[in-house]
Amino acid sequence: MKKLIIAATLITTVSFIACNSSANTDSVTAAKDSNAIKIDSSVINDSIKRDVKFTVTAANGGMTEVQVSKLALTKSSNPDVTMFAQMMVTDHSKANDELKALAATKNITLPIAISDDNQKKIDKLSAESAKDFDKDYSDMMVNDHKSTVDLFKTEADNGNDSTIKAWATATIPTLIHHLDMADSLYERVHK
Repeated sequence: MKKLIIAATLITTVSFIACNSSANTDSVTAAKDSNAIKIDSSVINDSIKRDVKFTVTAANGGMTEVQVSKLALTKSSNPDVTMFAQMMVTDHSKANDELKALAATKNITLPIAISDDNQKKIDKLSAESAKDFDKDYSDMMVNDHKSTVDLFKTEADNGNDSTIKAWATATIPTLIHHLDMADSLYERVHK
């Protein structure tokens, strides 16, 4: 009981610190810091450090895909881009919800907003002309999906937590489909 009270107090304190330091630290860094404290205090099992890092990185990437794709829906007049962007919003929103639920069962803190670096990329895209936006958005989708497929495959192969590992494994086919679609979009937009 005493450990439970200490853990609850620690989680509340970490949450309070994370919320109050958001002006100085981006949400992804705050989530990483919160999880590091939980691991150090044994609130999260030390053996799933890799899985915790994966969930934070996947959450940041998933939220970024949704946000930049929502921008594409408003900024692009290219039907290929808007169709792809709608698929990104739908599929990544679903995956983000699944990841949030999974992380909650593991006591893993996820970022509440995308990283400052990803926000800067989106801000840059937002300022571009529609034609330049379409090209750069398609570039971003190819590059992001390549690295995301690699991230998920690494988790599927090397993860320690069976539930997180299973979720990553189950998500890979959708991500590969997204990469194939992004490659096709890239070819059409860069003609």
